Amino acid sequence: MMRFAIVAFIALIAAPSALAADVRPSQAACDSSKIGARDLADCLRVNSDHYERDLVAAAEAAAKNIDSRAGVLNAQKARWKRSLNDAQTQWLSWRDAECQDVAPFEAGMSAKGGDPRLACIIDRDAERIADLKARYP
Repeated sequence: MMRFAIVAFIALIAAPSALAADVRPSQAACDSSKIGARDLADCLRVNSDHYERDLVAAAEAAAKNIDSRAGVLNAQKARWKRSLNDAQTQWLSWRDAECQDVAPFEAGMSAKGGDPRLACIIDRDAERIADLKARYP
């Protein structure tokens, strides 16, 4: 019985942190429960621009990381950077299709969460930024 109580207590303590991990970047940046519709729209626009700039910076940092790799020939670095650039272009096309065409359907007719396209862009960009930073520290 004591073991059950300890497990239940740990689960209760861990629950808020697990719940916090479920908050998407767009929700963390622009909480629709705390701001009105007009402010929410502005917040999503500003944050989507911010994440877009951060994504460009992360891609540029990845290219610089490739340039700094020792033991890799310059021709290999150039090809690697071209391949990464091509992958980034394809990823952006996927993100745009996902956010422009799919996200509005997933959000339904409710505007409570703001523009689902902008929220999607923020969320996808945050994921890509984290991915690039992890792969090219």
